[in-house]
Amino acid sequence: MKNNIFFLLFFLVSCGGGPTTTANNSFAKTLSEEQIIDRTMNDFVANATTQDEIDRNLILNYIIDNKLDMQSTPDGIYYQITKEGTGSHPTIQDVIVTNYHGTFLDGKVFDSTRGKKKPFTHPLSRMNDGWKKVLPLMKTGSTGIFIIPSRFCYGEQGFGELIPPNTILKFEIELLGIKERRK
Repeated sequence: MKNNIFFLLFFLVSCGGGPTTTANNSFAKTLSEEQIIDRTMNDFVANATTQDEIDRNLILNYIIDNKLDMQSTPDGIYYQITKEGTGSHPTIQDVIVTNYHGTFLDGKVFDSTRGKKKPFTHPLSRMNDGWKKVLPLMKTGSTGIFIIPSRFCYGEQGFGELIPPNTILKFEIELLGIKERRK
């Protein structure tokens, strides 16, 4: 079975050229075909049936298609810190100040602070589980790309007409600051 997955990965990756970046990921670090295969082959789930398994495979395919150099958390959030900040890490008690750009994996924007006059300021404790997990990975001043499985965003219920059920979300986040600690 691993040989079949390896062949499939090799075939999918070999259709592209060398390392590239997409317009949406112009600052993302990329990998060669061989590096992508090495990093992702063992993470694919053959015959995926649960939403978590389906999400994992969709995320891995996205990473391969875009040749991204991403790490994963133990619970399946993929991320890349594109600029390391020098400030402190936020905690769940903090009010965070960010600029962000949220898209679906197809690139369609569902929300963004780009073009707005003010950054997004909000208590981290009131954010979705995905943001609660990824923001502490960043130091103040950092930027990063985060691909969050549907269960950590809006899950089976989605978010009205804005975000369909079981939708993986991708965020480009800049952690501008920690406004205040909540008590």
